[in-house]
Amino acid sequence: MRLSELTGIVPVEVVRDGPISALGFVTHPGNDMLVFLESDRFLAQMLANPRVTGVITTEALAGQLPANVGLALSQNPRRDFYRFHNHLAEHTEFYWHDFPMEIAADAQISPAAHVAEKNVRIGRRTVIEPGVVVLSRTIIGDDVILRAGCVVGSQGFEFNRIGDEILPVAHAGGVRLHDRVEIQANSTISRSIFGGFTELDEDTKLDNLVYVAHNVKIGKRCLLAAHAMIAGSVTIGDDVWIGSGAAISSEITIGDRASITIGSVVTRDVAPGQRVTGNFAVDHDKFIAFLKTIR
Repeated sequence: MRLSELTGIVPVEVVRDGPISALGFVTHPGNDMLVFLESDRFLAQMLANPRVTGVITTEALAGQLPANVGLALSQNPRRDFYRFHNHLAEHTEFYWHDFPMEIAADAQISPAAHVAEKNVRIGRRTVIEPGVVVLSRTIIGDDVILRAGCVVGSQGFEFNRIGDEILPVAHAGGVRLHDRVEIQANSTISRSIFGGFTELDEDTKLDNLVYVAHNVKIGKRCLLAAHAMIAGSVTIGDDVWIGSGAAISSEITIGDRASITIGSVVTRDVAPGQRVTGNFAVDHDKFIAFLKTIR
């Protein structure tokens, strides 16, 4: 589609037209992507992302954008961006094309589970226990286990406070669970916002009461203990351990073989092989050395 198509949906003035194939934040990897810019805080990141082809912004910031990027002026870029996103999610096939339910003949699904009637694919030998809820836009591989009471494909927590208005943001993507993933009791995985998938790769296991937010990508053979909370757009590599009660802040990257110890609050990227501890989490050995000085 073209940036000029916004004008019939939200109150913007299109100054320069351009192609749009995706919506997202300035750090996201989508091609031909439309973003919003309401302050210069993220200007450098936007300029460094060659995939951005359209921006909704204010007249005050417009002069700082390159001439090869599509430009739409708005009194409230955040509001108009999300209203446009919601329109695409709810009234078009921009993000998603429906397909009929597909369930492998040897999948074992409890009659006390709920599986959406469309936009669900369930692979061979997958086990779905009583009380599980599998919502629309969920792709499940082979040999997956969903324990009692877990929810896959929920609407995530994304609301924008705009003046006196609270604007809910539609979650237009899905959830993909690769082969041999296990989700234990009462855990929840939310679907992604801007199309695509919240994704758990092969052999990853979630304990009871784990929450995985929208747009998260978790690699292979990761282990997440009970009450771990993974906030939106986190990227986790392969063979990572996340201890019970750990909280991972949004947009964080955790490298392969990293270890997050029990109760840690992680607000910065974690390097491959690094072990972090504490609130806010730091290198584990540094945390222990400091702890010895105050005990």
